[in-house]
Amino acid sequence: MTKVAVAMTLLATVISATAQAAVARTTAASQTICFNTPPPTGWMITAYYDSNTCGTPGSVVYNAKSIVDVQGTPAGGRVNACQMPPPSGFYATSWSYSFSCEASKTPNRLFNNLQVVTNLNGLPSGTSMVICGIQDAPAGWVLVAVVSAYQCIYVNGGGLGQNAVSIRKS
Repeated sequence: MTKVAVAMTLLATVISATAQAAVARTTAASQTICFNTPPPTGWMITAYYDSNTCGTPGSVVYNAKSIVDVQGTPAGGRVNACQMPPPSGFYATSWSYSFSCEASKTPNRLFNNLQVVTNLNGLPSGTSMVICGIQDAPAGWVLVAVVSAYQCIYVNGGGLGQNAVSIRKS
């Protein structure tokens, strides 16, 4: 019986600590904007859908999009967002496919349209990272190598080739 009481006390402590940690987390601000409205600087699209707020739902494309403010993302933090140019200092570190990121109601599914973008701002010297796409290293980073990375395949179901770069913070 004592072992059960100790186990229950331990479980209650873990649940309490987990609940406190969950409360301590901050979530980025998000909002809905209409399809033809560009996201403000520092915000990224996370989904497309129909909303009566934006008028009559369209027949070909959705009329609204959900956006999230990524500016408060800590160094090394990641955000899932639909394919679009990320804010300064954020780089795609993986691509995949999501129906939520299809603006069209008749998706072609040809390209991976969901990207994980990572905030490289403020990372310490010596940090290594693989970023998707063949590109120059960001300012303050050194290009280590052009690499093949499964997480960076852009064509949905496409083959693996040299599709990313390995970089290291100077």
